[in-house]
Amino acid sequence: MKKRMIALLVIVVLLVSACSANTEKKEEAKPAEETQTEVKNQDDKDSNHVKNLVIGTIGKNDIFNIVSAGGIFGSMNYNGFTQGNFVYRDENGILQPFFFRSFEISDDGKELTFTFPTDAIWHDGKPVTGDDIVFTFDYMKNVKKQGSLKELESCTIEGEGKGKLVFSEPMAYYWLNSSSFNSRVYPKHVWENITDYREYTGEDAAIGCGPYKLVKVDKESQTSYYEAVPENNYAGDVTVDKVTCQTYSDKSALLMALVQGEVDAMYNYANPIDAHLIETAIGVPDVDLGESDYSGNFQMTYGMERKPFDDINFRKAVRMSLDYKKIAEVINGSYGTAPGAGIIPPSCKGYDSSLPILSKNLEEANKILDEAGYLDQDGDGFRDYPDGSELDVMVTQQFSSSRQELFNRLSESIMASLTELNIKSHIDQDSLRSDEVWEKNITDGKYDLSLGYTTSGMAYYSSAFRYFLADPRFEGEETWIWGTFHNDEYRDAYFGMVLAKNDDEYIKNSMKLQNMANEYCYAQALCWEKAFFPYRTDKYEGWQNYPSWGVINPRTFFVLTEK
Repeated sequence: MKKRMIALLVIVVLLVSACSANTEKKEEAKPAEETQTEVKNQDDKDSNHVKNLVIGTIGKNDIFNIVSAGGIFGSMNYNGFTQGNFVYRDENGILQPFFFRSFEISDDGKELTFTFPTDAIWHDGKPVTGDDIVFTFDYMKNVKKQGSLKELESCTIEGEGKGKLVFSEPMAYYWLNSSSFNSRVYPKHVWENITDYREYTGEDAAIGCGPYKLVKVDKESQTSYYEAVPENNYAGDVTVDKVTCQTYSDKSALLMALVQGEVDAMYNYANPIDAHLIETAIGVPDVDLGESDYSGNFQMTYGMERKPFDDINFRKAVRMSLDYKKIAEVINGSYGTAPGAGIIPPSCKGYDSSLPILSKNLEEANKILDEAGYLDQDGDGFRDYPDGSELDVMVTQQFSSSRQELFNRLSESIMASLTELNIKSHIDQDSLRSDEVWEKNITDGKYDLSLGYTTSGMAYYSSAFRYFLADPRFEGEETWIWGTFHNDEYRDAYFGMVLAKNDDEYIKNSMKLQNMANEYCYAQALCWEKAFFPYRTDKYEGWQNYPSWGVINPRTFFVLTEK
């Protein structure tokens, strides 16, 4: 009996063991099935990847240096392309995390705390470390002399994947916003012994920690080639495996290449396709014009340090005399519209819609000048100064090889309006000699009417109002001054805007500057525009057309997939 009981116990133990073994085998098999499913899902994801995105540009493939940021390599990195930009702006102009996984500004505006990835890699395989971040801010402040970091007191790593910037003044919001597309982490092991960063041409000058790495350059054909670095997935999984950047001689050749399917999309920083060119692509199958409101603008600044534009009556009369419909056609074809009196367009943060739209009123303009004493006193058909001396307005064009023809046509239109007012005018030939001569004349205030341009990048934060600033914050401050409107209220409002602690402060001061433009007429916009950055729709989906920027933007490489 005892032996039978032992035998039964042995059988039970064996059965239990067998069941347990079978159970363990099933549990071991389950992860394998899950792995197969995960692999399949990943394969499905990868099958939708864009194999090679071809981007057309007129920017040159000539400089491959992450610090100097020249050529198409530099402007592509405004999108965090090969570089780990700290943040980026979304389609609504709102700052979003990129290399900084999160960020927060203190109530007093002096501290910026942030987190960063601990698994990011440089393109030579080395890990990105906290030392690189600390080095970067020291390099930007003390070697590059970045003005927005002048008040930076310290950059410290506060723990794994955490850091802090401390400013002596409330500059955290300003630095983050003004540097959103041109500040990124630098590899310490490449740049720590290089002070002349603009001239450095070593092969490692292009090394970054962005989602793409440079793999080849063909300078003869003006082509550069890039491959994805999936580990640096700051905005999600990278969905574009390879990118080719192809340079064309001009916008016409670039648009033709896109129409013919040689390129998938175009990218030119602050340089969209001209309105008269884009009309040739209307109705072309599988081509979207990429139309959006443009945040930049052409503008005219009044030289208020000299006659006759030190007189507000003269300024207002000229503003009323312009043919805004004709000017809009010159700048933006049938898409352009008359601007508002507050200068910045509706796509800019803080736009004040209550201000009037500018319009021509020649009768009122003549009345203002007559009453102010600007009459034809010598009988030559042109107005003179009230004291009888000759009045001859000088029109100064911004020196720009790419926009020279357009500035010529703008000058013609504006001078025609001055002629209607019986005001003699001429072109400033001296400033056409070089960029250096032009800038010196502008800085010295040696102009009557100055025609210029605000790029979409400048418009995002510093705005057109930066160009009208006539006084620094304090005596001895190192900054460029192109304006002639010496007004403490304007100066305080401008710096109150750019040095704001938050959006509310920014908008409040921006609206004040707009209202002062309407009241004092120190400058004006010439046109509000539509921008065109065309792209093809036949192969890929997920395009996001950022206003003023186009479909090649910081999100492109994380959302674009094959159809």
